[in-house]
Amino acid sequence: MLIFGGIIYCSWAAVLSWWDVRQRRLPDWLTLPAAALSLTVANWSGLWWPGIYLVLGLAHAGVGGGDIKLALPLGMLAGHVAGFMGVVAASGCASILTLFWSACTGQKKSPHGPAMLLAAAVVVVCAHPL
Repeated sequence: MLIFGGIIYCSWAAVLSWWDVRQRRLPDWLTLPAAALSLTVANWSGLWWPGIYLVLGLAHAGVGGGDIKLALPLGMLAGHVAGFMGVVAASGCASILTLFWSACTGQKKSPHGPAMLLAAAVVVVCAHPL
């Protein structure tokens, strides 16, 4: 079951990452079903990531609506597996990865979704090794 979940996550993450790099958007048809499904494992620590992104988005600090919608299932996943510190680690790592991507490519506006997906996956794998 764990391997099957990993295959689904990796496939979903690959499509989302490709889409975000090409279109600079995260589509609702990929983020909203995952957000709804993530509420089945709702936990308070998982709400930290979308909550902070919502505040940043309202402050026009470079976080878009797609990032906020993606932060909900990723926060719930990281919170379920690794607790509050896992959510903090994933969100912080995602920001660092995006800054690194921007520095390496010279782009001022870089897609944030791939970094979020990678950071959440690393936290889950580190907290729940195979």
